[in-house]
Amino acid sequence: MAIRHSFEPNAGYRFFKGNVSVLLHAAARFKRDAVVTNIDLFNFFRHLNRYLQNVGAYEFERQGPSKLMTADNFLTLEGAVFYKFMSDSTLSHFMNGSFQLGSISYYRSIEQQNSKDAMEGLANIAFQAPGNVFGLSLASGYNFGIFCGAQNLDRCAEMSERFGPRIIRIANLQSFAEEIKILFGANRFYYGHVIYNDLKLLRAKTLKTIRLSQEPSTNFDPALINDALFDLLYKTSFHPSLFMKPTRFAIEDELRLVFEMPVDVPPPYVLRKANVDLMKHIDIIR
Repeated sequence: MAIRHSFEPNAGYRFFKGNVSVLLHAAARFKRDAVVTNIDLFNFFRHLNRYLQNVGAYEFERQGPSKLMTADNFLTLEGAVFYKFMSDSTLSHFMNGSFQLGSISYYRSIEQQNSKDAMEGLANIAFQAPGNVFGLSLASGYNFGIFCGAQNLDRCAEMSERFGPRIIRIANLQSFAEEIKILFGANRFYYGHVIYNDLKLLRAKTLKTIRLSQEPSTNFDPALINDALFDLLYKTSFHPSLFMKPTRFAIEDELRLVFEMPVDVPPPYVLRKANVDLMKHIDIIR
């Protein structure tokens, strides 16, 4: 399947494989065989994020201290209980069997400021390959539907004020997700805790050779993105793009359920389906 690309002013190159895209903001290679510390990476991505904000790639977000995460920080959940705070009108839609999944594009521009996150989908990744360390800033996850909730009721008052006074509980999240997957025609689903990290930093290792620029170094050539590299970026960016958020959202203690769709979510960037039988998974606790 051929890789297509287009250039987006103030954003970068968007690469398509079929109808799924990854937006590459920037790519850099550190000096070959250099020892690159976590502090080096933090400083590099902090300056890169500030630049991307200044050119309008996304809205301003604070650049506080951020730990460098790896895939091992994202744990698989067993027996998770899911809570969701909502308004009376949203609960009414649920009771009528109407369900909605958001997307990264939706949450980047949503009018409700408590939910708006300009960094949805962003991932800052340090790839360590044989002899090289690459720094990439990209956005992915455009083909995922997102269902957000909380993993406990520890901050019930604050969450009710932010999102609404009504609360539902889904005790068997696995069974609920299986039915949502079928209803929306998703390829797969995944649920996990959100990690709060201002720079959304992930360090990954690969034994594959990564080429991101000509030799000697010249302007970035989008033709160097091939199927194998697209798949590597898509796979590695999954956790930081979808399960990392800035620390200002930490009060939410979010448990997130995501569904991989075969195509990017189109405007208006939400997915809606109706199935009143889904209410069998839901308890209305307030």
